[in-house]
Amino acid sequence: MNVFISSVVRNFESYRAAAKKAVLLLGHVPVMCEDFGARPYSSQEACMTEVEQADVVVLVLGADFGFKTESGESVTQQEFRRARATGKPILAFLHDVAVEGPQQEFRWEVSDYVDGLFRATFANEHELSDGVVRALSQLNMSRSAVGEAEFAQRLEIRNSNSRWGGRDHETRLELAFLPQPANPGSLRSIHSEHESYFLKFCHAGLGTVKAGYEDFDRDELTGIDAPGLVWRHHDSGLSWLSMTLANPTRPSNHFDGYYVSPTQVRRLAEAAYDILCQGRGGWFQLSLHGVSYKVFAEPPAVATGSFTMSHRSEQELQERRLLIPATSAAYGRWLDDVMFKFKRKLSS
Repeated sequence: MNVFISSVVRNFESYRAAAKKAVLLLGHVPVMCEDFGARPYSSQEACMTEVEQADVVVLVLGADFGFKTESGESVTQQEFRRARATGKPILAFLHDVAVEGPQQEFRWEVSDYVDGLFRATFANEHELSDGVVRALSQLNMSRSAVGEAEFAQRLEIRNSNSRWGGRDHETRLELAFLPQPANPGSLRSIHSEHESYFLKFCHAGLGTVKAGYEDFDRDELTGIDAPGLVWRHHDSGLSWLSMTLANPTRPSNHFDGYYVSPTQVRRLAEAAYDILCQGRGGWFQLSLHGVSYKVFAEPPAVATGSFTMSHRSEQELQERRLLIPATSAAYGRWLDDVMFKFKRKLSS
């Protein structure tokens, strides 16, 4: 990849050299204004051209805003905004120093935009170099991951080949996970861990030891069936966990069953992530099933005698995202977005 390194130059030479070293270490091509040579147009225009032609932009920000152009922007700020406008991946590195004025505002702008792709702080050249290596490696992994269309197709094939044992009519939450890079051939090891997974489910509050479980083994699938819970793992590495949203206790209100509790959905989604992901990055799909007559809200604390029920054509809602790395923080941010979208769709 052609990697454009964007930062102020004056008094930042050692950091630019550290970023360049990291890019070269991974076999990529660093693109830096120091190496442009003579060109028939301004250096500012040359930078904009190189940003547009780069595969990725590494943005390194310190305390210095740098030269202010006629527009009031710094050259680095113009490079960032051009990269953003052209859809380039931007990997941001923020020097851990006190910052004030326009540079602080610029750093806030960068942090808000790149949140979820890659943003890190550094204290010295060594930390910056390591960070660039890590960021570019993660970007390569993301680019080599299967596309969203292929992930969706695998889920469709899964749906057509796997029924839920009479549970399709239930209101349930499902998390599907496909690790990237893929780990095919895992069926044999997962097959021997049914009891271990069941105990994890119970520990997370998704089941009870007393209720027990039944083994499921068929062709390229393994997993377990338990009251309110279905877990499957495919030999391709694709795994999914389906959990009922029915209240396990007798409803205190006749209308409680028409509510989908956001608190319960979030708790189940977080528990499913901890069990299925295990620190790996990859594709996630979170979906609600059996929601045509449901409202996405907490059941009323006091029993009511009436309920306004709206009918929708949607039987299910789905949201997908590729998370590399799949940290708890990144998953939590995505979950915030999913919950917002679920609420909008089930409140209209």
